[in-house]
Amino acid sequence: VGLLNVDGYYNSLLSFIDKAVDEGFISPAARRIIVSASTAKQLFRQLEDYVPEHDEITAKLVWEKVDRLTCVPE
Repeated sequence: VGLLNVDGYYNSLLSFIDKAVDEGFISPAARRIIVSASTAKQLFRQLEDYVPEHDEITAKLVWEKVDRLTCVPE
């Protein structure tokens, strides 16, 4: 997820997420999904260099197509 943080607009959001990591609500690997920069050029560079990190929980997820339930009106 790329976040263009011009003039620190999203600093409060990033601080909130960092606090959630500190308190154990969000894993550090999940936090690193968010890439932020103050310019578009920096953001594109960071996104191009981004390498996903998988923690042990993420490694166990199954991303197969799931059949959807349909609701038939009565």
